[in-house]
Amino acid sequence: MRLFGSKPEPPATEPTKEQVIEALRNVIEPDLHKDLVTLNMVKNVAACGGVARITIELTTPACPLKKKIEDDTRSAVMAVPGMKEVNVEFTANVTSRMGVDRPALKGLKNVLAITSGKGGVGKSTCTVNLAVALAQMGARVGLLDCDVYGPDIPTMLGLKDKPEGTADRKFKPLERYGVKSMSIGYLVEEDAPIVWRGPMLHKVIEQFLKDVDWGEIDYLLVDMPPGTGDAQLSLSQLVPLTGAVIVTTPQDVALVDVKKAIAMFGQVKVGVLGIVENMSGYTCSHCGHLEPIFGEGGAEKLAVKYNVPVLGKVPLDPKVRVGGDRGAPIVVADPSSPQAAAFREIAGKLGQIVAVRNATPAGGLPVLE
Repeated sequence: MRLFGSKPEPPATEPTKEQVIEALRNVIEPDLHKDLVTLNMVKNVAACGGVARITIELTTPACPLKKKIEDDTRSAVMAVPGMKEVNVEFTANVTSRMGVDRPALKGLKNVLAITSGKGGVGKSTCTVNLAVALAQMGARVGLLDCDVYGPDIPTMLGLKDKPEGTADRKFKPLERYGVKSMSIGYLVEEDAPIVWRGPMLHKVIEQFLKDVDWGEIDYLLVDMPPGTGDAQLSLSQLVPLTGAVIVTTPQDVALVDVKKAIAMFGQVKVGVLGIVENMSGYTCSHCGHLEPIFGEGGAEKLAVKYNVPVLGKVPLDPKVRVGGDRGAPIVVADPSSPQAAAFREIAGKLGQIVAVRNATPAGGLPVLE
C-alpha cells in the first residue's frame, strides 16, 4: 500500500547466477593465489529465490584449507544484494604432471616415494597410515612395497592372499581400507628370504609399476627400503616421481642419514616434498608428561638447512606398533588418538603440497643438490 501521490516501490530483484559468479572472482585460492573462477574450480552455480548453490572442485580431497575456502565463498556471495542463503558443495579432481615432465604411466596421477636414511624409524608404518588417511579423505590410493628384502606392508595391512591375474596377464592388487597394494610379500612364502642383486630388483619394481592393474590412482605411495641404494635409483629411472617424503626420528644419527637421502634425491633430480618426524616424543599415560626420548628439534633443523617443510610430527605410542602388528593401522584402530590426528594432518599437507607442485610450471619444488 502506498500513500496518494507517492511513487510505487520498484519490485525487489533476485540475485542472478551471473552476480554469484562475479562475486566468486573475489575468492582467492590460498595456495595458488588466484580466484576460483580463473582457476576453473567453480563447476556449478545456481541461484533462485535468494538462495545460491555452488559446487567447487578442489585439487585434492585432502585439502586442509577447505574450511577457509568455504567460509570465503559464503562471505563473498552473501554480499550480493538480496542473497539470503549460500550452500557450498565440494568435489575433487587430483591434479597431475604425468606426461608433462616425463612419459606417464597409465592410471597413475602422482607417484610419491616414502623413504628414510636409515632403518628403524617407522617408515613403513608412516607409509601405511598416510595411504589409509588419504583414502579416508576420498582419494584413490595405491601402495607399492618396494622394500623387497623386508616387505612389511602385507602384515601392516593384514593381507595374506595371493594376487589374482587378469585377462591381460597382469596382477590385480589386493585392497583393504580403501587402499590398493602390491608387495613381493604377497608372492613368496612368509619365511622365504629374498636374495637378489640390483638388476633383479630393478626388474621387479618395473613389473610392479607396469604389470599391475592399478586402475585410476590419485596417489601411489611407494614404500622404499632404507638408505640410498638400488631401489631408489631404479624407481627414479622407471617413473616420473612427483617427489619424495623422508621419514626420520629426532636423534642425530638418524638426521645424518637423512642428509644423505636428500643429497641422493638431488642427484637423480627428484624434489623433496617434506619431512615427517616420527617418534617425536612420548606422553606418559599416567602423568601426561611429554618426554622427548629421541631428542627434539631435528626435523626443523633439516627443514631450514634444505628449505623443505616439516609435514608433521607423530608422537611415540605403543598402540601404533600394536596396530601395525595386527594389520590395523592407527588411523583405523584408534582414529581419535593424537597419532591418527597427526597422520591425517600430514596427509592433508602432503596433498596440498602436491597440488601446488602440479600447478607450478617448473614443478614447484627445489631439486636439492
